Amino acid sequence: MIRAILFDMGGTLDGEGLHWQDRFTALYGSFGVPVTPETFDEAERRANKDDAIASCDFREMIEHYVKWQLAHLGLTNPQLEQHLVTGFIAPARKAAAANVKLLAELARRGFELGVVSNGCGNVEKLCADFGYAPFLSLVVDSRRVGLFKPDPAIFNYAAEKLSREPGEILMVGDSFARDVRPAKKIGMKTAWLEGVEPRHCPDPSLVDLRLRALADLRSASLLSPVLA
Repeated sequence: MIRAILFDMGGTLDGEGLHWQDRFTALYGSFGVPVTPETFDEAERRANKDDAIASCDFREMIEHYVKWQLAHLGLTNPQLEQHLVTGFIAPARKAAAANVKLLAELARRGFELGVVSNGCGNVEKLCADFGYAPFLSLVVDSRRVGLFKPDPAIFNYAAEKLSREPGEILMVGDSFARDVRPAKKIGMKTAWLEGVEPRHCPDPSLVDLRLRALADLRSASLLSPVLA
């Protein structure tokens, strides 16, 4: 029986299965600026080294990311910068508002809830910023604990912190490689957030639940035994 539910952050709790890189690529495209994956890789490298980002809220974090991206591209364009920041934040805030209601409902149904994220040291602050904190029993930030997805050890760490057997935990994430595969390896149940568009599943046997949207968790039969 599922007693706890863990969520990924980026691409999951701040969206509906759409990766940050895909969102930024679409925003650049709508402004007529082509980008390559290296643009985002550079921003990720900067984020992993930067000390200030560990205390950033969501807006501050996105502002940092955008500045690093534009620096890599050699662009100074205030209009583009504003387009990227506001265009990224607005849908994430909309998703967060809906997810607050979802988390509140799941908590009322008796599930322990948590977040396991490859973060920059500020995942706990992001959870507070989005309004998730009151419903969470656990926040695991890779930079804080020194364990990183897809290493299964980060999921073992989460299970130990919850004092739960892996089989009592459902891991929900948008990344098959970083969320589904390693969580299943230690015996957790898995929910793969595919997003609106169907995606190829590398190994359907590792997925217990396929979601188009996080809201689909409300009616998931996998969670029905603990309804009270």
